[in-house]
Amino acid sequence: MQQEHRVKLNYMKVLRAKEKAMEIIRGKPSVSYGELLSYLYMLEYTNPETVTRLHKSDEGHFLYAFVSLYSSIKGWEYCRPIMVVDGSFLKAAYRGTILTTCILDAAGNILPLAYALVDSENDASWGWFFMQLKNTFRVREGMCIISDRHDSIQNATSTAYPEVPHCFCIYHLWNNVKALFRKNKEKGRPIFFALAKAYTTERFERYINELNKIDRRVQPALLV
Repeated sequence: MQQEHRVKLNYMKVLRAKEKAMEIIRGKPSVSYGELLSYLYMLEYTNPETVTRLHKSDEGHFLYAFVSLYSSIKGWEYCRPIMVVDGSFLKAAYRGTILTTCILDAAGNILPLAYALVDSENDASWGWFFMQLKNTFRVREGMCIISDRHDSIQNATSTAYPEVPHCFCIYHLWNNVKALFRKNKEKGRPIFFALAKAYTTERFERYINELNKIDRRVQPALLV
């Protein structure tokens, strides 16, 4: 019987092998960043009326990049004017953060509107992103912006969209307050979401009182 040989690989060896394979398939990230101008040009060339913006630092280095395809810009006219924004850090070699915004169409499907690559979530990057959004999509009647409670988003929306209501995502709010419930979070969850969807003052007050019976720290946390 042929003896089976097994080779033990540690985590770092497997990681380096994966990175090497990805480099062979996609090329080096540094080379890709060097072709960013060409990429943005081709986006506009192959998708007329697409909007791209590139912002460099004082030293001439890449800092922010913004992209919104024409199909998304046109779709904005026919979708609900509820703009959802969020940011997520990147795990590539150069790190950074991607900022995104999307809306729902009449069938409840998600339509991406725009995205930007920035250094991190801060006042400057969010402020720049929202100014590009406003220049691209303008302001519609009944429009509102939804996000988590990141301070930089609040600062940016108050500057770029002072006339547009800024609301908080109920799922982010739940993640912020559920730690207060501790052992009672399963009991508090349905009450919290019923509270978030209450359309009358009477129902809102009723659910707030129910939450206060579970933990009185929740209501002040929602008002921060």
